[in-house]
Amino acid sequence: MMKNSKNSNNRRTVTADMGGGQSIDLPGIRGRMERLEFASGMVLYRMEYEALEDCSVQVQNSFKEPWLGSAMHLLGESQLSYPNGSTFSLTPDSALLMRVDPSGSCFQLQKGQLIRHVGVASTLAPLKKRFGDKLPDRLSLFSEEAFGEFQLGQSFSPSQRLRQLGSNLFDGHARGSARLLKLEGIANLFMAEIIELFCEENESEDHILVWEQQALADIIGHIGNHLHGALGIASLAEMASLTENRLDQLFRQKFQLSCAEYVRNERMTAAHRWLASGELSVSEVAEKVGYSHVSNFSRAYRTRFGETPARTLRRATVGVG
Repeated sequence: MMKNSKNSNNRRTVTADMGGGQSIDLPGIRGRMERLEFASGMVLYRMEYEALEDCSVQVQNSFKEPWLGSAMHLLGESQLSYPNGSTFSLTPDSALLMRVDPSGSCFQLQKGQLIRHVGVASTLAPLKKRFGDKLPDRLSLFSEEAFGEFQLGQSFSPSQRLRQLGSNLFDGHARGSARLLKLEGIANLFMAEIIELFCEENESEDHILVWEQQALADIIGHIGNHLHGALGIASLAEMASLTENRLDQLFRQKFQLSCAEYVRNERMTAAHRWLASGELSVSEVAEKVGYSHVSNFSRAYRTRFGETPARTLRRATVGVG
């Protein structure tokens, strides 16, 4: 069920009933939205669409009991607003763990944004059983109140593994005669990774000394200015006067990424930006982000974004086909 309306800022609002399990074409948005519910109680949301104008996608909640969900963009950026006014940014670097009982949450989109979105959710009862009838302590934030007006979101930084699982939901892993079985398996792994990221204990983290903070800042700046060059951890550690292990620890503490994962993420983010501008060829972009072989670049890019660099560039120059 969908309806269109205009808000006070003349932004089109599209209301989507997330209780359905089929692809949906949204007015004002070119693409698809799919909701798949599995016997385990896990629910998978997959969305891929382009905003043809500034608009808001309003979501009608299908749950009738306490639940826990996640939301992450593999491509694009949007703002998610709850009925109580709380707003969260969704980007490839900022995901969300959430429970919002009332309907009316809105994804606010800017014209021209291409969004590739994945979310996994479950009611708390079957999820609790999968943890031996006791949820991890940090998840009590989402489980203490009865169903009704509860609204809570917690942002976190996705891991490289989580991004890979998200991409798997859109590539060859999501096809074939066993498609639904594959999707259910990936959805379970996706939720497990999110819960582990969110519940990870931080009390044992080493204190970062002031000089180490400055050394890390210098290395981050160097990486951003030299994406085309050699950025192995050995040379970066020597530059920072740190051991390789310590530099890797600092990256993991600050970004929840290893040094190598951070470098790869920065390269892919820059590559997507250049390709989306339509000003450079795939080979030129590959060179600018440190890949001497286009095939290796294409493989890494598809792993990160779920599509080939050629498709991103084609969309930038001729529009989505």
